[in-house]
Amino acid sequence: MSCVNFCRKKEPMATFLLLLFLCISGYGCTASEEVAAGTIVIEGEAVENRVFITLEDLKSMGEGLVEADYFFLNSYGTKGYSHFKGIWVWYLLKEKVSLKENASRVSFIAEDGYTAEFTMEDVKREDYIDEQDPETKYKMILAWEEDGREFDAQKGNPFQLVVGQREPGDVNKPCWVRHIKTIRID
Repeated sequence: MSCVNFCRKKEPMATFLLLLFLCISGYGCTASEEVAAGTIVIEGEAVENRVFITLEDLKSMGEGLVEADYFFLNSYGTKGYSHFKGIWVWYLLKEKVSLKENASRVSFIAEDGYTAEFTMEDVKREDYIDEQDPETKYKMILAWEEDGREFDAQKGNPFQLVVGQREPGDVNKPCWVRHIKTIRID
């Protein structure tokens, strides 16, 4: 199964039109809705209340921390490894978010609108693979550090989604969403 089956890039115009509609109808256009830089918003139809998470919040969640060399395969066939430090996404959600029973879809939305969408089962997985090392098992993480360097908040929200492969040959790198600003759960 290819990452293309569960990742997509939203059209900027559609996003603009949706935001315009929300503003015209009175939703989401007040100063109180602004989110500080370096913060992720977790929201959606399957969330009891919006949650705001900072980098410091993530770093303090000791039990859910993950540090590993993640294997990647991109759409050009390039393979490699990057060392990431971050938090297991499922741990973050179960510890910090009141999910409704109907939670089934999780979207990771970058500042530029790039979106990767997964099922809740995908988020809970602890057995993503590395096709070059079948013994390695990965979790889906929200990383703040790559190859020993923290992401620069001056260049965008310092969070990146990282996920292993579902099966050998799975092109997983397009799902590594950078500069995440919103996690939407529906």
